[in-house]
Amino acid sequence: MNKLAVSFISISLISSAVIAEEPVSAQERNTGVFIGLDVFDGETELTREFSSSTGKSDIDQSGFRLKFGVQDKNNIRFQGYFKVESLGNDIPALASDGKIYGFGADAMFTFPTSSNFSPYVLIGLSSDFAELDDDGTDYSEDSLSAFALKAGAGGLFKLNKQFEFQIGYDVHYRSWQEIQSVDITGSVDLEQHDVSKTIYAGLNFFF
Repeated sequence: MNKLAVSFISISLISSAVIAEEPVSAQERNTGVFIGLDVFDGETELTREFSSSTGKSDIDQSGFRLKFGVQDKNNIRFQGYFKVESLGNDIPALASDGKIYGFGADAMFTFPTSSNFSPYVLIGLSSDFAELDDDGTDYSEDSLSAFALKAGAGGLFKLNKQFEFQIGYDVHYRSWQEIQSVDITGSVDLEQHDVSKTIYAGLNFFF
């Protein structure tokens, strides 16, 4: 989690440079189109189911998301993002370079308060993909795709009319496409899914 701690400190320093002296009104706090950057860190449990056996691995993960979104008058946000995820160790039959890429969308339900802090909950989904690591084995595919569901909660801290600090916690369930490993004796089916828990922090900029 050291990488995320460094990111928190960096974001906090940036935040202190742009924070306004006057309180931000509720009307200013939750309106407009925004772009943002999140950094995240956590761990995922990967389950690999072969035709005759099952194995599990705990994997460190970290990465970032580039976001674009909008908030309506009912304090509901809709955002899309592109993410890059890095795995902490080599995992056979998953990502050859330790990188996973994805596009996602979230619906976020915010709860305004009398201060510049607003808690929220969110649900989302994403489509991920990675190059396949052959690890000396022949597979039926050169790359893998996955579908993921996400739920989470967190807080938004309005710094001024344009800048907002965000922190949150997410749980993801991701199901990878089924593939086959092939050798001289035949083929073996392989199914993979993982469940990850991540914390993240970021800045949003409103136009």
